[in-house]
Amino acid sequence: MASTSTLDAGIGSAISAFKSAQNEATEQSLKVATEITKINGVANAIKKIGPG
Repeated sequence: MASTSTLDAGIGSAISAFKSAQNEATEQSLKVATEITKINGVANAIKKIGPG
């Protein structure tokens, strides 16, 4: 049976791994959102240029 301190250390490292994965996911979704915004901007510009 693992001692409490070993268990706590394991939980602590699991939590920090989870947080770091969460931060990475947030960063990725921000990048995706930025790209989508750029694409929408270009699409809107094309609509304005094209015969409406």
